Order: sequence, then structure tokens, then C-alpha cells
Amino acid sequence: MTHAEQISESLKLLAPPRGRRNECQRDIERALNYVESVSQAVHTHKVFGSKKGKADLRRYITALRDVKAAYGRLHPAIKPWFSLSEMAYIVGQPTVIDREIGKAEQFLARPSPPPQPDAIRAKVAVPVAHSMLGWWGHKVSLTRGGKWEKLAKVLAGGQTAVFEHMRSFKQNPDPLIIDKLKGSNGFAFALRHRSKPGTH
Repeated sequence: MTHAEQISESLKLLAPPRGRRNECQRDIERALNYVESVSQAVHTHKVFGSKKGKADLRRYITALRDVKAAYGRLHPAIKPWFSLSEMAYIVGQPTVIDREIGKAEQFLARPSPPPQPDAIRAKVAVPVAHSMLGWWGHKVSLTRGGKWEKLAKVLAGGQTAVFEHMRSFKQNPDPLIIDKLKGSNGFAFALRHRSKPGTH
């Protein structure tokens, strides 16, 4: 499903009044950008836990340790000429390479393989669709084939299965919801838990 098709299908589902169609389209574009950016960020972090990600990290850590060892074997007279010279002068402080190794080891310790990108996108799209339907005056119900499921699928890119994520959202006693706030530069999105009052 193309970006233009997502906007067109979302407009059909949200059915804004004629005079607010442009506002609704801007909401949809912001929602699509939000789903994309959050999905990419989550997927990037999940990759660190994948089999390939862990193998790449191990090779990276080994290479960093080799560099550190090679630097350590240089003659003291020439060490200051290199960018790793801080190793020779800051006693007891972690060096650039030490910090990089530490960061890589933290990522390496993360468990579990990543879910499929479509599953990540579906999980992000569900609360966005839920909130958008509320903004535009639609009742939101946990119904197969209903507007919530249809809009979440569109925001997720098309044929992605979303219903189990909808069920989990409804069962969550304090889910994240999205407020639409009006400011001096137009409307903006703000995340909050349902139990916390919104900002208006």
C-alpha cells in the first residue's frame, strides 16, 4: 500500500466534515510519520538481540580490543601523536575504546530475537488508530472488520494482522493514548497514560 493510498483509505474511514478534510489529512500524515519513526526505532533496538546482530557485535568488540592492544604496544614516544593518546594520560578513566566496548557489550547482553517488522508496525498503529477515531467522533469497538481494525491496518501498511494487538490494548488497564493538542503552530500529538489527565 502506497503512502497516497494510506491517506486516501484513512480519509474514507475517518469521514471528516468537508470543511475539516485538510485538517484530517494532516492528522493522517502525522500519524503515518509517527508509526514509521517509532517502528524504525523499535526495530533498530530489536536487531541488537538478533542472531546476526549479536555476531556482528562480537566481531566489533574483538576488533576494538585488537586496536586497544595494538595501541598499547606502541613505543611511548610516538603514542601522543595518535588520537588514542588519552590512554596514556588519563589514568583510571575509561578511554574512547573502553567506552565503545562497554556500549557494545551492553547491547550484546540484550536478549531475544526481534519480532517481524510488520508486527512492530501493527503494535504501534493500534493505539494511533484508536485515538484518531476518537478525535473524529467515531465509536471505537473491538470488532473484527470494524473501523478500528481497518484503520490500524491502513496505518500499519496494508495487510498486517492487528486484531491481537487491539485485544491487548483493550485488556491493558492503563494503555498509552495519544492526545491531539492545539498550539500556536497548529496541532501536535502528545503521549500519555490513560490514568493521567491530559494537557489542554
